[in-house]
Amino acid sequence: MSDQDVNELKARIAELEASNEQLAHKRRFDGRSFGAWVVLIVAALLLPLALTAFWAQRTITDTERYVATVAPLAQDPTIKEAVGTKVSTVLIDQLNAQQRIQELLVDYPKLSALSVPIASGVNSLVQRTVTEVLDSDQFANVWVTINRQAQQAIVNALEGKTDGAVTVTNGQVVLDTGELITLVKQALVDRGLSFAANIPVPPVADRQIVLLQSQELQRAQTFYQLGQPVAQWLIYVVLLMFVGAILLSRNRPKTTIAVGVAIILGMLVIRLGMVWGQNEVSLSLQNTPFALAERAFFIILTSFLLDAVRAGFVLGLILVIIGWFLSKGAAATAVRGALSGGLGGAGGRAAHGPLAPIGSFFAKSAGVWRVLIIGIAVAVVLTSDQVTGSLLLWTTFFAVIALVVLEFFVATGRAVEAAEADGAVAADEEPAGVGAG
Repeated sequence: MSDQDVNELKARIAELEASNEQLAHKRRFDGRSFGAWVVLIVAALLLPLALTAFWAQRTITDTERYVATVAPLAQDPTIKEAVGTKVSTVLIDQLNAQQRIQELLVDYPKLSALSVPIASGVNSLVQRTVTEVLDSDQFANVWVTINRQAQQAIVNALEGKTDGAVTVTNGQVVLDTGELITLVKQALVDRGLSFAANIPVPPVADRQIVLLQSQELQRAQTFYQLGQPVAQWLIYVVLLMFVGAILLSRNRPKTTIAVGVAIILGMLVIRLGMVWGQNEVSLSLQNTPFALAERAFFIILTSFLLDAVRAGFVLGLILVIIGWFLSKGAAATAVRGALSGGLGGAGGRAAHGPLAPIGSFFAKSAGVWRVLIIGIAVAVVLTSDQVTGSLLLWTTFFAVIALVVLEFFVATGRAVEAAEADGAVAADEEPAGVGAG
């Protein structure tokens, strides 16, 4: 039998043994792998709920964060138009300029025809004054005050309370523009329209703006009261479950890919939910002065959640790439081999230069340094006030660079150790060689 036949027979035997091992592995129930997949699936199902609840707790139910989120809306044109239309209408109705001017001209019948253009000019002055007030810093301050009250009213409504400056009645969340009306009245007086000071502030019902109306308030209260206790920590539990699934799995690269895909799918569910939510907000704001401002309101309110969704997509993609890189696939194996060969060659050349002592240092504690680099990257993400896609990308980029540099020094150190070992062997063999000569 030739050597070629022997090699072919050995290859065939090895193939059969590998096939038998795969069949035995498939037949054998692996409780550890099963548990890993169960944990992963539960975490994937909880992810959309956990992230949405965390956003709601951080953005809607936290007064300061909510106010900081919606404060830029004071500069939004559609918001200004909605508020300005309401305030102007109330003031013009209360002022009733044409009737007042007719009363002033009652003793001058020939001038009564001027009441209409004069009243029109006064009304235009009111509208211009309202616009100027809305463009001022005063409105920004009033807007913050109004939204602080509105946020507290929403939380009170979700908690079942009905008191507060901004009320929730019959499924409607309304805010009072009385403070803004008073501000415009003073601006009109400053412009010389002194009788504006005597304009009565209209009744509460006539100066309110409906921010939100929903027949689902009772259901929202139930979800809030059930979900609020776990909203703060559920997202961290879900993330730990993903990590646990990877650690529990026997095929960690494959599970890492699965976790990445699960996160991407979870972000897709949330994004679709946001589209549905915007449609619901549009419906809830119909027939209100804020109908035109709905898009700006929803976008700014959900900006943090949208950033989180984008970050989730990036995180999922990073995990898929990492899982693929560590897998046993032919392409991944080839990439790892090329990278290892390149670093090994560079390290071997550096072993004869000034970097040799540094390489020896890192080679002795390579595992500790790998854990430290990964730990620092995770700490940067977890301690950030807001996790964004760019933060994850840059953190991953610098972590990968640090790991590559570390592997270069490790390769340098190993080359130094190999050279020293070869030198020691040569030194041990030299006496024997000399004696024989």
